[in-house]
Amino acid sequence: MNAEPTNLTVEEVIKLKSQQMLVVNSEYQRGVVWTPTQKRKLVDSVLRGYPLPLIYLHHIRQQAGKLVSERYEVIDGQQRINALSDFFEGGYKLFDPIKDEQEARFPDFIKKQPCPWGSKSYPDLSTELKTKFLETTLRVVQIQTHDANEARDLFVRLQAGMPLNSQEKRDAWPGQFTDFILRLGGKPGISRYPGHDFFTVLMRARKVKDRGKFRQLAAQIAMLFYNRRLHGNSTFVDINAAALDDFYYENLGFDAESPDAKRLIEILDKLTELLHDQKRSKILGHEAIHLVLLVDSLLDDYTRSWENQFATAFDKFRYDFAQAKQTRYEPSPSDYWLRYGILTRVNSDRGEAIQRRHEFFSEKMRAALQLKMKDPQRVFGALERELIYYRDQKRCGVCESEVTWTEGEIHHVKQHSEGGATALGNGALVHRHCHPKGERATANFAAKWNAMNEGKAAPTSPQLLEEDEEPDDDDL
Repeated sequence: MNAEPTNLTVEEVIKLKSQQMLVVNSEYQRGVVWTPTQKRKLVDSVLRGYPLPLIYLHHIRQQAGKLVSERYEVIDGQQRINALSDFFEGGYKLFDPIKDEQEARFPDFIKKQPCPWGSKSYPDLSTELKTKFLETTLRVVQIQTHDANEARDLFVRLQAGMPLNSQEKRDAWPGQFTDFILRLGGKPGISRYPGHDFFTVLMRARKVKDRGKFRQLAAQIAMLFYNRRLHGNSTFVDINAAALDDFYYENLGFDAESPDAKRLIEILDKLTELLHDQKRSKILGHEAIHLVLLVDSLLDDYTRSWENQFATAFDKFRYDFAQAKQTRYEPSPSDYWLRYGILTRVNSDRGEAIQRRHEFFSEKMRAALQLKMKDPQRVFGALERELIYYRDQKRCGVCESEVTWTEGEIHHVKQHSEGGATALGNGALVHRHCHPKGERATANFAAKWNAMNEGKAAPTSPQLLEEDEEPDDDDL
């Protein structure tokens, strides 16, 4: 085999194709698979002067008597060639970075640049842009061989490279959020991205072959954390691949020095400090999520006395959960399985499942920690407010209608001034505008509340799996 690098212009490649001198061997080449978006972005790259990957062509020369036939078979580059040719023939219009924002999803710096080809097909381009498109140089490797099997073997080898997964593609996005996640989750082989100790030490993220597992988890944690900081602790969003892509796009203007960014790092530092003794197996993905969100709710409202019991409380939760796994096939499985374990296996990246897991995790961890309010004048801490919000099923104890997190308050059923405890059993969710004021209103509410809750057991979450359903991997 002989490989000869050369250059061809876009115009030359299009002419070769139109004259059927550039063909596809259907015996081993795949059909047209690129989406319209991929085609539009390729031509946009050409007009921006971005270099394209190498195109591999098999030069075939055949002779019969005095007649000679020459052509090229495409070994690699079929989709790019089709995209260029289809555009030249007026097959589609290009993206306008602003008007087509939802579909194109260009980063902010692209939106700020001139785009005279936006919303235009090839016939609509100016003469200058048409010339630029047609005269763009493509790097081509011409393969010459008398054995067609060598060309096929080269095709197989070129296609055998492992394609980028979703997180590896996100790692290439511009903006500070990408860099922030790379610094947290780490990227093996790149010294400036060693990863935070929470991932490298507590989660044992030291595998050279890691293809983004811990960066994806770091992004999922950040996504949950920022949404709760922005919209309140009642907000749990989906963290699947599509939702993560949207979050990356929406945060192209992310500020890595913002108070929330620094707080997330502070939480990871604190967890590393509390659990660094290496007296337990590696932290799993679902545990990492709930540990971060729990500590976020503890940092502001409580004295640091809980820190001394944190590792022990977490180990107890793990032990009780491990015991509960043994009951999962029994007629009456443990609450640890019904309200937590199942939700690590089914729809584990859905906001509703994460919320229900976190309710249970927070409830059990809180029971094992000795929480002391920093300021006794404050009514309820963030964790108590969250637990009461879910316990009361997001409904006001006065008007019984739904309460959003931002409009909710916690009312002392027995007034604080009369010795009413700042405890879960003495707290009720109410609208801000429904909050009982005055002696008579408070007494009437207490009577109503006590009558409604007399002998009532705490609500539990329903089982999600039928007995014959198979669980997914529980690493996350």
